[in-house]
Amino acid sequence: MFALMADGIGFMMTQESKGMIRSLVSPVKNGNGEMIIRRNLTQDDLTAVLAEQTSVWIDIVDPTEQEIHWLQENLKLHPLIVGDLKRVDRRPSLLVYTDYIFLSLFQPEITLDTALGREIHCLIGECYFITVRGSETRSVEDAYTRAANNPNYWERDVAYFLYLTMQAVIDAYYPLVDTISNRLNTLEENQLQTAPDNTVRRKLYRIKQQLIALRQMVAPQREVLSNVIGEERLTRNNENRDLFRHLYERLMRVYDVVDSQRDLSNNVLDLIQSHESQKLGNAVSRLTIFSMIFLPLTFLIGIFELNFITTDPPLSIPIPGSVMLILIIGSMVLSVVGMVLFFRRRGWL
Repeated sequence: MFALMADGIGFMMTQESKGMIRSLVSPVKNGNGEMIIRRNLTQDDLTAVLAEQTSVWIDIVDPTEQEIHWLQENLKLHPLIVGDLKRVDRRPSLLVYTDYIFLSLFQPEITLDTALGREIHCLIGECYFITVRGSETRSVEDAYTRAANNPNYWERDVAYFLYLTMQAVIDAYYPLVDTISNRLNTLEENQLQTAPDNTVRRKLYRIKQQLIALRQMVAPQREVLSNVIGEERLTRNNENRDLFRHLYERLMRVYDVVDSQRDLSNNVLDLIQSHESQKLGNAVSRLTIFSMIFLPLTFLIGIFELNFITTDPPLSIPIPGSVMLILIIGSMVLSVVGMVLFFRRRGWL
């Protein structure tokens, strides 16, 4: 029914299991006295299990219209909930009805330009826990496998399965946030050592878009988890309440890390802009210094090209022209050398 992933992250559905209903039913004792969890019952058997009020986890992957209709008939779902199960553009939410609770979560997934939220719908009743999702939501696989391999979990109420699912979803945020943090730290170190370029700026803008998308997923899920803690049917005992409070604290840490990484990305962008401003300032300073160096040269040449003073008789300098040329060139060279030495002593060159 399912295959183990090669990288050891968790279990991934095969193509044969898409559009099918998986199920785990409360364990029963076999002939040896061992507790055995019943698995993957038919829809007719699941209908009987739901009618018997037996604890069951039903996992519907890539649901079809027929499977959604089967849920609606057996659980008496509100038409709005049926519509939400078919949509993929909802935000994390918690809706409380008389016979069941509808919960929507988002598993994060980083793409090249942004972060996507893979939606996970949860229906929690008195004795059933149902997940409706796409095959991309691998975090549910881990929670489902844990429930399938641990009969002791079934001694608790079905709210514990919700805890396992939410724990897996929240855990999915940590490696993504760590990856973004490492990328930002690397970019920051590179900017301190090398000159900025447009490639780095594009990478930073992509990271900022990913962080904004993650924040938009985490913020409403934080509100949902807060409402879960206040829902009596889910936290009817102190143990469950403490478990969900622990998840709330972990999600708050993710939210704080996302905010801090947004600040870090802004700091790296400010660093790049500071480098560019410094580079522009240095270029302007060099142009100013060159213009000041050529200023005395222009002044000296201008003196000997005076054409607005006349004397009678005409003024003549008793110096040979060759000597005068050498004096002018020498004074120009001395003025340039003096200006360069002055600028270097001031640290402008």
